[in-house]
Amino acid sequence: MRQIGKNNNEEWAKNLRKSVEQRAQLLRNEIKLRTKALDKAPEGWLRVRKYGKGYQYFHITESKDNCGTYIKGNNQKLAVALSQKAYDKKILAEAQKELYILDEYLKKTDENAIEKIYDGMHPGKKLLIKPVFEDKETFVRNWEAVVYPPGYFAEGDAEHYTAKNERVRSKTEVNIANMLNLYGIPYRYEFPLVMDGIEFRPDFLCLNTRTRKEYIWEHFGMMDSEDYARKNVDKIARYVQNGYIPGDNFIQTFETIKKPLSSEIIRAMIEQYLV
Repeated sequence: MRQIGKNNNEEWAKNLRKSVEQRAQLLRNEIKLRTKALDKAPEGWLRVRKYGKGYQYFHITESKDNCGTYIKGNNQKLAVALSQKAYDKKILAEAQKELYILDEYLKKTDENAIEKIYDGMHPGKKLLIKPVFEDKETFVRNWEAVVYPPGYFAEGDAEHYTAKNERVRSKTEVNIANMLNLYGIPYRYEFPLVMDGIEFRPDFLCLNTRTRKEYIWEHFGMMDSEDYARKNVDKIARYVQNGYIPGDNFIQTFETIKKPLSSEIIRAMIEQYLV
């Protein structure tokens, strides 16, 4: 499998921040879930006593009551709810404490701070420094300079050309390529990716120059064809199994004969993921 978004010694910073953001979102979700559950939980708390090979459960509602009311077997739902309540309260407290720390980190740090150090230095000093991150212009230039064999076009295939005079396979791909070019998004058309020993050529491999993250972009243009749709469901599954996740590093667009892909959708995808 060919990994994308792996830029040698840069990933340690990118992956850390992304992991922190994901962890913070997970905690927010849990806090919301546990708070809602606690609002519906029964009053009081649970006392448990070992009894033979099992346990007895008691419902306590007064702080001065050390014994509580015995919970009979036909009312075990109460014991379950009280036990879950105790767990949820501990989860909520820990999640809030951890989220506070993560939010402070995200608020007080700049995801591009390390890159900006080199960019802001004197040009004369730049000549003498080996930076952790390449400056943006050098990085983009090197990314665009990668050479790879072009995809195969059979004799008689329709000829479509982009504003950069690249041959592509459809009018919609012309529109996508031209829109990428309009936004200044670097891309490689049909760049070869090897997955499970098989070469795949996604329509576009795109670079977000701000985050330096790569995305594959597949356009599925014949979704009203059952055979085409079935084949590409398998293709999407292969991508996912090899780490290309829709909404993360995998952009998907679709169209049918009656519903062509609009410029608005192309623009929305670019603005969501690539700028």
